[in-house]
Amino acid sequence: MKKVVASLLSLSLVLSASVSALAAEPVKISKSSQKAAAANDPYEPNDDLQFASFANSNVSYSAEIGHNKDVDWFKFYAKPGTLQLALSSLTSEKGNIRVNIMHESDLSGTPYKAQDGRLSFTKDLTKEGIYYIMIYDYSAFDSKPIKPIPYAFKAIYNQ
Repeated sequence: MKKVVASLLSLSLVLSASVSALAAEPVKISKSSQKAAAANDPYEPNDDLQFASFANSNVSYSAEIGHNKDVDWFKFYAKPGTLQLALSSLTSEKGNIRVNIMHESDLSGTPYKAQDGRLSFTKDLTKEGIYYIMIYDYSAFDSKPIKPIPYAFKAIYNQ
């Protein structure tokens, strides 16, 4: 019995020493959480299709192309019908904003290009399912840093 108690006490000391060592280790922050904290964008991290933020019809969203290679993804569910989308830059920095609308079954398409920081278009939604809105600045694919470009958009999908 004494050996069991001694073994348990030893195990307890080893475990508490391990926990203390782990607690003393600094917390590592991932790049995506650094970007999210640094950006003025409540939807970050949404730089990948898998992290697309849900966008409701007829609701305004404000976000930001905040860093080099920033691509903002949003998604919505729709039946066949039409999509009306309006986007505008919220700063004097107009950038070279592009918007692409894609159905989950075909992630290709022709981007719509903003003129002087503004963009408005109507697109036919031919299939039922999840659609993705991809918003980016064309120059964001360069290796040089870009100035943040805050923007607002509203998507209305009629079915």
